[in-house]
Amino acid sequence: MATRTKPAPEPEEYDFDNWTEDDETAALAALKPDIKHIIVEKNFIGRFPDGVIVKMPLSLSLDDVDALQEDAANPVDQFKTLLKRVAGDDVAAEFSKHDLAETVIMADRYFTVFSKISQASFPES
Repeated sequence: MATRTKPAPEPEEYDFDNWTEDDETAALAALKPDIKHIIVEKNFIGRFPDGVIVKMPLSLSLDDVDALQEDAANPVDQFKTLLKRVAGDDVAAEFSKHDLAETVIMADRYFTVFSKISQASFPES
């Protein structure tokens, strides 16, 4: 009777001593998710790297902001509350399914666009 044996795993070698800032920059660039977005009418439309598209309105009310503080204490729950309130449960669920780095980048893009709208609304004097 033949016996199968699992081959011994090859030891991984990590070269901590020769790791450079350039190595880290290259590694981080390779890990950066390819998040895309466009603005259509009053909506932010984002695309995750897996092709999932989310649509979020670029209009928030003070009631929306108040709901964040009433419904949740930590920033993650506040963001989920905002997503559910302005974009619906499906969009909130899509954000929750994705990698945290992808979600953070998408959220940052959304709020950056929102900030630009606010700045455009109040021109410098």
